[in-house]
Amino acid sequence: MLYSRLRQLDQRGETIQVGLIAAGTFGTQIVAQMSHATGMRMAAVADLDMIKARRAFECGGGDPAAVQTAENSAQIDAAIAAGRPAVTTSAAALMASRVDVVIEATGNVEVGADHARSAIAQGKHVVMVTVEADVVVGNHLRALADRAGVLYSAAYGDEPALAFELWDWARALGFRVVAAGKGTRYRTAFRKCNPDDVAGTYGFTGSDYNAQMFGSFLDGTKHNIEMTALANMTGLVPDVRGMHFPAADYRDIPDTLCTRGQGGVLGQEGVVEAVSSIDESEVEVERGLRGGLYCVVDGQVPFIVESLGSYGPIIGQYIGARSGYTMIWRPQHWCGHEMPITVARMVLHGETCGTPVGQYADVIASAKKPLVAGTVLDGEGGYCVYGMIEKASVVRCEGLVPLGLTQGAVLLRDVAEDEAIRYEDVELRQTPVLEMRRLQDAAEEVSASEPPPMETET
Repeated sequence: MLYSRLRQLDQRGETIQVGLIAAGTFGTQIVAQMSHATGMRMAAVADLDMIKARRAFECGGGDPAAVQTAENSAQIDAAIAAGRPAVTTSAAALMASRVDVVIEATGNVEVGADHARSAIAQGKHVVMVTVEADVVVGNHLRALADRAGVLYSAAYGDEPALAFELWDWARALGFRVVAAGKGTRYRTAFRKCNPDDVAGTYGFTGSDYNAQMFGSFLDGTKHNIEMTALANMTGLVPDVRGMHFPAADYRDIPDTLCTRGQGGVLGQEGVVEAVSSIDESEVEVERGLRGGLYCVVDGQVPFIVESLGSYGPIIGQYIGARSGYTMIWRPQHWCGHEMPITVARMVLHGETCGTPVGQYADVIASAKKPLVAGTVLDGEGGYCVYGMIEKASVVRCEGLVPLGLTQGAVLLRDVAEDEAIRYEDVELRQTPVLEMRRLQDAAEEVSASEPPPMETET
């Protein structure tokens, strides 16, 4: 078990040393929770804002006077040796220090991908909170980690990893997965929302929030990003571009996420999908799954479903009356507060909490409004585009550009409202993440061209 083995680490003086890059909301949650976890400690936090980095330790109940400012890796190592937490403005210094695990939480595609690559090159396990980067180049980063003998993992507590856990549980038991994903509160009209709509929609006052980041949740881009990460960890695919987002009471999900021939919304099974707690008129369902995760499964033979159904609500079972499917679900996710589980599994068990196994889906960029040639795109959650999940095979065939590459890109032609943007439509900035994406795409092409291995009888 994790807890007993973590206690043993502390008893042997082998506490896991963790480094965090970026002390935003998620990062601060991680620091606060890890301050009370067994067998590990937050050794260092890197943030351009030193006040935020220090505040993260204070939120965990730490003594502000004990926090040491470090300018280089040697000073971070000295703080680790003294058992004192360190803060620095240098992510490079943190990655070069004696931390065992690096948590990347900047939320920035370009910066996050570069940090992860650098940490892997220096022999560190990496937890990628910046799922925006993962869906663009996660498969490449995972391959680098494999070659370096370290782990590249999704963040436990965030929705992709928790949905992956349900999928993995179902597959390990031999269930056939029909659909897996998350619950949220969304309707398709939100796709055209921008940062100006955030305060009114969420009830924010003041200016101490990132309107573009929250804009990504509001316009649905973040939900598409998270389900793309799940697709790439499982091999599931979206049923349609941008997903259905059906409004469904969680008791009705097995009869909603089944094929149209069974009375559901799906054109195929084996998909990722986000389920909404409101319909297109913003009427709330009675029991929504907002903030939760689910996995709809087929029992394969009648006895299994009949056996589970005989218990009914006693064991939390809701069997689809039309589909005959059932569902495992988790009603909540605890965000950064669950991060210690990721660290423990990586170091103690040598396992990730989910990692890309291929590029099965991508997030594409579609215009929120008519865009004219010369427009500089402002990326995820902005005024120009919204993100939609699409099968990777379709993205390649149609030459669609991943959303994560569009920040700062210049349009070369006019683009109509709701039109998906292609590589030929934009001049992309030459960045490290673009270089990584090209390497990933090249590796995918090589892999696709290789003949399958010969099966042999045993």
